[in-house]
Amino acid sequence: MRLTRRDWLLGGVILFLAAFLIMAGCGGGKDSAGGSAGSGHDHGMTTEGDLLETTSGPDELPSFLLNYTNHTADLYAAAYQYREILRHINCYCGCMQLDNPHDSLLRCYIAEVRADGSIVWSDHSAACGICKMELEDVMVLAKQGKSTDEIRYAIDAKYKPAGL
Repeated sequence: MRLTRRDWLLGGVILFLAAFLIMAGCGGGKDSAGGSAGSGHDHGMTTEGDLLETTSGPDELPSFLLNYTNHTADLYAAAYQYREILRHINCYCGCMQLDNPHDSLLRCYIAEVRADGSIVWSDHSAACGICKMELEDVMVLAKQGKSTDEIRYAIDAKYKPAGL
């Protein structure tokens, strides 16, 4: 069977889309800025390799965001604002299937909000296109007045792989 120019073009488009979808998932090699001595930040690594950084509260975003776009920083600020919804939303980037899994989309951005108001941020979402897209959808749906259950259903319907 001889392949036509149309077959090659279609194959190229499919290959490009597959590569794009793979690259849109969580990125592996992340360069994260460390805080200097006395910066008031606490840095540590989790078993998954997520960089954790503690700040005094939601008005102080983590320094690792300096390596990313303003849009990413805006999403991190929004994650704190929408945290009560995010704790009920599944993440479909694969982080919930790890040996030490994330328990929600919130964990992709924020590992802990402490009693003193300080926040332990995770850099996981900074380089993860799926986490970012999910949060963007949550924000749109919440602004439309959707309930947490309606938002969770919409996110599951859009991102949940068949068979899960």
